[in-house]
Amino acid sequence: MMRLLVTGGSGYLGAGILKRAPKTWQIAATYFAHPLAQEPAAAFRVDVRDAEAVNRLFEQVQPAVVIHTAAQMTGDQMMAVNAEGARHIARAAARAKARLIHLSSDVIFDGEHAPYDETAAPDPISPYAESKARAESEVIEEFPRAVIARTSLIYGFNPLDPRTRQMLNGEMPRLFTDEYRCPILVDDLADALLELAENDFAGIIHVAGAQRLSRYEFGVKLANALSVAPRFEPALSATYPGRRPRDCTLDISLAQRVLRTRLRGVDELVAHIKRLDA
Repeated sequence: MMRLLVTGGSGYLGAGILKRAPKTWQIAATYFAHPLAQEPAAAFRVDVRDAEAVNRLFEQVQPAVVIHTAAQMTGDQMMAVNAEGARHIARAAARAKARLIHLSSDVIFDGEHAPYDETAAPDPISPYAESKARAESEVIEEFPRAVIARTSLIYGFNPLDPRTRQMLNGEMPRLFTDEYRCPILVDDLADALLELAENDFAGIIHVAGAQRLSRYEFGVKLANALSVAPRFEPALSATYPGRRPRDCTLDISLAQRVLRTRLRGVDELVAHIKRLDA
C-alpha cells in the first residue's frame, strides 16, 4: 500500500490532492493554522519551521512519497516557512528514502525572458519569489533526486479557489492586462502530482496549464464561465506599488512528454463547463 504524506493539506492544492488520491492509499497530511477538512487522511499539526517536529512526523508516518505544498505567501515568517521548511522536509525525506515532490512557482523568474523551460535560471524580483527560489536550492542541496514541480496560478470550481472568489466578490478591482501566466485547474495539477508520486522522474518539471493568458483575460473567462458580471477593471502592472514579473509563461513540453495527465488550457475547461450546463 502506498503511504503518502501531503504537507499543507488544509490549503487549496493540498485539499485537492487529498480529494483525488486513490482511496487504497494510506494518506497522512499536515496542517498548521487551519485544520483539515478532508477525510480520511490522518491529520498532523506540524510547523515545518521546526526540524524536530518534522523528524517526529516522518518517524510516525514513514511515508513512501511526500508532496510538499505547505507555503506562506506573505508575512515576516515567509522565508522561514518556505525555505527553511523546505530544507527540513527534504532532509527528512532523504533520510527516510522517501520520494519527494516539492511545489515551486513560476514567479521565481523575472518575467522578462519567457517562455521558461526547466533549464532557465531563477531570477526572483519579489520577497515571495526569493523565498521560493531559495526553497528550490535547499531541496536540491538536501535531496538531489527530488522532483521540483513549478506551477502557475491554480484555480478550480468545486470549491472555487480563493483568488477567483475574491475576484467575483469585487475584492480585486483591477486585473493586469500586461501580466501573463499559465493557469492550471487544481484537479489537473493534483492528478499530475499524484502521477509523479508513482513514476521515476527526478529533477525540475514545469506543470502548468497549456494556455497563456493575461490576468485580465483569465478573469473575464472565469466570470463568463460562471455567468457572473465582471466586477473588475483592466489595468497595467505599473500601477502596482512594487516590482512584479510581467510574463511567467512556462514551457510545459517536458511535462507533456513525461505525464499521461493532460494539462488543459482555460478555454478547454470553460467549454467543458458550458457543455455540462447546456
